[in-house]
Amino acid sequence: MATFKYNAFDTSEKTTTGFINATDIDEAKQLLKDRGLTLLHINSSTQKKSKFKLSTNNLSIFTKQMSALLGAGTPIEKCLILLSKQSSNKKFSQVLLNINEDITEGNSLSSAMKKYPSIFDEIYTSTIYAGETSASLSEVFLDLSIYLDKEAKVRSQVVGALVYPAILFFVSLAVIYSLLTFVLPQVVEQFVTSNVELPLLTRSLLYFSDIFPVILLVFFLVISTFYLLQTTNIMSKNYQQRTAKYFLSTPLIGQIILYDQTARFCSSMRLMTKAGLNTIDSLQIAQNTFRNKYLSYQVNGVVNKVVSGTSISKAFSQARIFPDVFEQLLSSGDMGSQVSEMFEKTKEFLDQEVDTRRNILLTLLQPIVILTMGIFVMLIVLSIMLPLLQMNNLIFNI
Repeated sequence: MATFKYNAFDTSEKTTTGFINATDIDEAKQLLKDRGLTLLHINSSTQKKSKFKLSTNNLSIFTKQMSALLGAGTPIEKCLILLSKQSSNKKFSQVLLNINEDITEGNSLSSAMKKYPSIFDEIYTSTIYAGETSASLSEVFLDLSIYLDKEAKVRSQVVGALVYPAILFFVSLAVIYSLLTFVLPQVVEQFVTSNVELPLLTRSLLYFSDIFPVILLVFFLVISTFYLLQTTNIMSKNYQQRTAKYFLSTPLIGQIILYDQTARFCSSMRLMTKAGLNTIDSLQIAQNTFRNKYLSYQVNGVVNKVVSGTSISKAFSQARIFPDVFEQLLSSGDMGSQVSEMFEKTKEFLDQEVDTRRNILLTLLQPIVILTMGIFVMLIVLSIMLPLLQMNNLIFNI
């Protein structure tokens, strides 16, 4: 089966562009003719997976609209056409039309959405697949919209919490850079022309001001390189896992990472198990929510043990890295039938723990930045005042 890209006139004589699957170009032309389209141009095309990415908020709006339309009894094809016309985003509008075309050719909604992984991730498409098999797509879309809203809310909270410390840090850096690079050298130059011997502190800071731009450049290069090594496949998996494990052992920050990513995992598990996806399939998909490579590796081991017949709680307990409360709540879920509710309760608890620890970190971070800036400014002021005092002593002795 090949994919062909075409341009054609529809029944209302409007130009339309899309893709069609057929065994050869003749069959593609016949299929388009059967649809009442007047062909303008057609050629073989390997339809690339879309790199276009939709914001979480816009995806949530689309998901809510799908839930409402399906709940009102509107067919899927009509839902997609209506939302395509309403969408102000031309690229997303075309994506919806392409999905609708795949459905009219006999493909399922979930398989059509899988062609656009940058918009609909594996959790999204797998949940839709579960909804298709259980014939409850409207409810599944509603649950997905709630899930996306919570994801967007958490992301905005994190960004909002980090804005002030980030601004404070960069302003402090700019002030220190200005004092060391422009103010201190000019003041010291006056003392040098007056033949005043500079104190050790002044000489040290003067040397530091010369190399400070280089230090900043090296600092940002190291951070950028480290980020690239962690987010790409340049380094080996063992290296990435060791680095990720080191971050988890960092006081306070490690706990925030562990609790936050475990909460995301629980949220995904709750969504998929509630939709009707079996536990093992849900685990295999939800493990991809862990951005920390070491946690992802540990969950992969958990999945293998569960597949072998080990209970979920025991498999996570043997990993010896996840929060004790998480393991206890999983154990209570093993004995009950409402697995999705257990994951929901676990997520709520972990979210509270993340908020508490994040607030503690931010409370500590702000005074640390201010104190560090104050120390640097004090040293710079002292480096200027000490030569002044020496000059006054010389004048007094004369």
